[in-house]
Amino acid sequence: MAVVKPFRALHYDPHKVKIEQVIAPPYDIISADDQKVLYQRDPYNVVRLELSVPDPKNPPAQSVYAGSANNLMLWTREKVLIQDPTETYYLYEMQYQHPFHNKVLTRLSLFGVLKLEPFEQKIVFPHEKTHATAKVDRMQLLKATECNFSPIFALYEDGTDTLDRIYQSLKDQPALYDFQDKKKTVHRLWPIQSKKEKENIQETFQRRRVFIADGHHRYETALNYAIEKNNGTITGNHPWDYVMTSFVRFNDPGLLILPIHRVVLKSTPINRQAFLEGLKKHFILHPVSRSVLEKVSEGSITDGFGLAFSDNECFSLELKDKTTARQVMPKEKPAAWYNLDMNLISYLIFEPLLQIKNNELEWKIFYTSSVDEAFGKFKEGEAECAFFIRPVTPKTIKDVCESGELMPQKSTYFYPKFPSGLLMYRH
Repeated sequence: MAVVKPFRALHYDPHKVKIEQVIAPPYDIISADDQKVLYQRDPYNVVRLELSVPDPKNPPAQSVYAGSANNLMLWTREKVLIQDPTETYYLYEMQYQHPFHNKVLTRLSLFGVLKLEPFEQKIVFPHEKTHATAKVDRMQLLKATECNFSPIFALYEDGTDTLDRIYQSLKDQPALYDFQDKKKTVHRLWPIQSKKEKENIQETFQRRRVFIADGHHRYETALNYAIEKNNGTITGNHPWDYVMTSFVRFNDPGLLILPIHRVVLKSTPINRQAFLEGLKKHFILHPVSRSVLEKVSEGSITDGFGLAFSDNECFSLELKDKTTARQVMPKEKPAAWYNLDMNLISYLIFEPLLQIKNNELEWKIFYTSSVDEAFGKFKEGEAECAFFIRPVTPKTIKDVCESGELMPQKSTYFYPKFPSGLLMYRH
C-alpha cells in the first residue's frame, strides 16, 4: 500500500521573515494581478519560487524557471530558508470560517512525503482529469529547482485516533508557525518528534490507499519526472521518487468540498426558446429564486442542479428518468459517475444542445466556486447562462476513484487551499 515517510523540510526561518507575508495561494489560482501583489508584499515571498516573473534580460521561457532556481539558491545561502536536521512528519491545523455558514471549522492534516506510484497500481488514485499545458510548466519548474514548494492534497481512510492523539499532545506546545492570515484563518504547524508516533504513522499508511484531492498536475509531473530520472523504474531509493503531500482523513470534520459552477460565455450564443425546449427532453424545469440556487451550491438542496440566465430568471433542473439519460451518455460507467451533475450537464446539455465539446470547455466555459462571481458575469455582459451544481461528497469521490473512473476537470474545490511555502521538499 502507500509508502509515506518523514522528511527534512526546507522552510522559512521564522526569525527572519513573517510567515504570513511570504506564503502564497497555490500557483494555479494566482492571477496576474495577484502575482504582482505577492511580489510587492515581501522580497522573499514564495511566489518568486513557484511562479516567477520573466526577467526582461533573458528569453522568457528560460528566465522564469532559472529565476526560481536562482532565488532558491540565494535564499538558502542567506539562511532565509533553513532545513530541519532530522526527518520529521508535521501536523498542520487550519481553523477557518465556513464560507456559507456562521461557524468555524478545524481541519487537521499530516505533512510527509509520498512514494510516487503509477495510477494503474491502484495505490494512489486520481479523481479528476488534467490539462497537458499545466504539466509542461510544472515539469520545467521541477527540473530547474528540484524542489516541491506546495503539497499535494491527499485523502485517506483512517479509523484510528492517531492524528487526534498527536494533536492533543502538541496543541499546547510552541508551534513552528502560529499565525492568522488575511482571511482570518489560523494556521499552526508542529514537527512530530516522537519516534513512536512516527512509527505509528508509517504503519497506518502501510495499510492505506491514497486519493488525490488537489494537485493532480503536480503529482503527475513528479511521477513523470521520477520515471525519466530512473529510466522507467521507481524504486523508492531516491529523493525524487517522493512528493511532498499533506494528508487529510476522509472523515475529518473540517474537510469541506465546494462545487465549481459552470458559466457559459458569450462565445456560445444561445437561442433561449429553443434551448429551454431542448432541456425538457431530460429535465423538468422549476422556476426558482436566486436564493434557491445559493442553497443548491451549499448542498442544502439535493434535488437537481440550477440554471440561471440572470438574477431574476433562475430554474431548478430535475432529471426525469435516469435510465433514459444514461442511454445517451457513455456506456458501462458506475452509478456514482452517472449521478454527477457535471456529467449530466456535459452529456445532456453542453454537447447536444449547445454543441460544446469537451476539448472546447477551457475557452467556452468560465469556472468558479462563487455564486456571486457567477452572477457577476451577467452584469459584466460576459455570460449567456450559468449552471449551479451541488457539492460532491467525499464518499462519491472515493466511489468514483475505486471504480477506475475520473471526474471531469473542475469537479471539486477543496476549501481552504493549502498555502504554498509553508514547507518545502528539496531533492
